[in-house]
Amino acid sequence: MLEKIVGGELPPVILVDFAMFSVADTMTTLMGVHGSGRAIYRVDAVQDLETHGAMSIDRLAELYTREIAELAEFASPPAGVLGYCSAATLALEIANRLGDGGHAPQVVLVEPTWLTTDLIGQELANLRTSLGATGDPPAEITPASVLQTLTGDLVTKLAAEGMPESEIDTCVTMLTDRYAAWFGFLFATAEAAVPTPRTPVSLVISGDSDKEPAPGWTPAQCALVRVDVPAGEFLGSEAVRRQILRLIDQPHERHQEPRHEHR
Repeated sequence: MLEKIVGGELPPVILVDFAMFSVADTMTTLMGVHGSGRAIYRVDAVQDLETHGAMSIDRLAELYTREIAELAEFASPPAGVLGYCSAATLALEIANRLGDGGHAPQVVLVEPTWLTTDLIGQELANLRTSLGATGDPPAEITPASVLQTLTGDLVTKLAAEGMPESEIDTCVTMLTDRYAAWFGFLFATAEAAVPTPRTPVSLVISGDSDKEPAPGWTPAQCALVRVDVPAGEFLGSEAVRRQILRLIDQPHERHQEPRHEHR
């Protein structure tokens, strides 16, 4: 479940990320380069849900924390935990558990999204658009209705492209397994309570981002760190990577004012 992305001599970092449905950059692309001196380990909850079936955020965090503790390289807690977008809640849950022993890792959440059913509906709409679907969305956004809708969209798309009927079922099954894991993760995240940070959290956002702290968080619990890089270039930016590494290296402190970093 834990995958080593890059090696290094400095205390390692846990990256909570997921493979996308496209060739778009991910946090793994951004952080998985040599030169920082830090080992980067990735957990991909969507891949694990596809393999092992549905799990809650609490259960995923428990399993990942246990696996991290069993690795020899983690004789002490990791230096930091990074979470991207919808993985913010899981990343924070893992970080809180890793900090139970006293020494808490730095927590850096990149473009965090605090999921709701409405946002999951928007994700479904975006995915359907990419598939060229034109039918009505489901009346209610649930795991079953989402998967049923996407299955129909896929069958329609593949048939229109001329794929033989004998191959459509196999292709649809492979794709819907991935969709089921992805939306299973989103629904599990929306159902989970966002953990309260035990130490100050840094939220790294792009120059044109409207991302905000989770509802109820105070300035003492988190700080927005805006990097002047457009959202479309964010996960390919060396400036963003350097900023994240600086935040991992800093001592814990109480955040008071939002910061603004230049490219």
